[in-house]
Amino acid sequence: MSMLSIHRRAALGLIGGLAAAGAGIFTTLPAKADSTVTLWSWRTEDEAAMRRIFDAFEAKNPGITVNIQFTPDADYQNRLSTALRGGRGPDIAQLKAYGELQPFVDAGYLDVLDDSVPDLKNMPDAALGGARGRADGKLYGVPYSVPMMGVFYNQDIFAAQGIEIPKTYKDFAAACEKLKAAGITPIATGGANGSAWELEIGVGVVGPTVYGPGFYDEMMAGKATFEDPRYVAALKRFAELKPYFPDGFAGIDYTTATQQFIGGKAAMFLGGSFENGSFKAQNPKLKFSIFPFPADDAGAKLYTSAFSDGSYGLVSESANKEAALKVLDFMASAEFAQMFADELGWPPARTDVTVKDPVLAEMMAMSKNSTPYLTLVGFRWQSPTASSVLQSEIIDMVEGNITPEKLAADMQAAVATWFKPKQ
Repeated sequence: MSMLSIHRRAALGLIGGLAAAGAGIFTTLPAKADSTVTLWSWRTEDEAAMRRIFDAFEAKNPGITVNIQFTPDADYQNRLSTALRGGRGPDIAQLKAYGELQPFVDAGYLDVLDDSVPDLKNMPDAALGGARGRADGKLYGVPYSVPMMGVFYNQDIFAAQGIEIPKTYKDFAAACEKLKAAGITPIATGGANGSAWELEIGVGVVGPTVYGPGFYDEMMAGKATFEDPRYVAALKRFAELKPYFPDGFAGIDYTTATQQFIGGKAAMFLGGSFENGSFKAQNPKLKFSIFPFPADDAGAKLYTSAFSDGSYGLVSESANKEAALKVLDFMASAEFAQMFADELGWPPARTDVTVKDPVLAEMMAMSKNSTPYLTLVGFRWQSPTASSVLQSEIIDMVEGNITPEKLAADMQAAVATWFKPKQ
């Protein structure tokens, strides 16, 4: 680390310490000699499941206590950043993936784990990609899941309306029309109150069957751009779904949209694997499954967007590294992956698991035909990100205020300021 970086961190530490002292919200339990490991996470909806997983770990490791602290996603990055600047962070931090990981790597807040967590070698590249430093290629976190995206559907509603899983996009549109005629919202979604990321996920659901599995590699090599007709076609296809969204979808937030699906008021939801456990926990009686978004041709191979959701990293200034590494060893193990799949119902970072949940089984089958989630994996490394432009303009595109071509051009202009194709 350069002297400039050291001086910068010292200054930020002073500022962060003063802020923490004034606000009184960033203090964590200190790492103690009796091996209490603090772990921070933003997945508040997973709190009960994660506690059960670590209860099992503690039962086998009586000398270690895992103190898990949860912060809502909207506040998490700011809390973690402030705490790390002030030297008051946890021992283990849940980390966002790809570009959102890099500021913590660049600032020297995290330890390299390649050699200290041997089971990382048993994880696929799809999981590890989100935990790698962009410059050095080293691993700074233990991944926990490789989600993919698809169309969740209410099996009871489909059965009652005589609807089968659509084989083509024409079938999909016909099913939506039938649902509307029956007074049922076809697709629950919304973009209000910071929920435009859910609409971006919708593009991630629709996109791969339109632009194809090789498009990501072409983008990375500079052989294609967001203005490519194939990507514009994906945006157009998503905009075509507006008649099947709830009335006033732009004023509906993510939580409300999920409740429409969970409560049986909407037949479908465009989402990621992480919804599986949450849907089940909120309505155990809900019968649902998932399918990939259909293509125009019945015989076409259907693809899904996949990505590394995040990882758990060892904070460099942790005073309890030996115990923390034992916790991370556990999180990289097949045992943790199995418990994660069983408790949370979404694809774990390791593939050597026994799939018991039928919805998870569908997801795992879909993931065999996957392509990287384009805007996240490829274009969320620097600002302005493709995601920031897409999220800020997608409602206008769906409402018809701007064209898909305009949105695609704006996305390309934004990333062109920093993106350099792989040579």
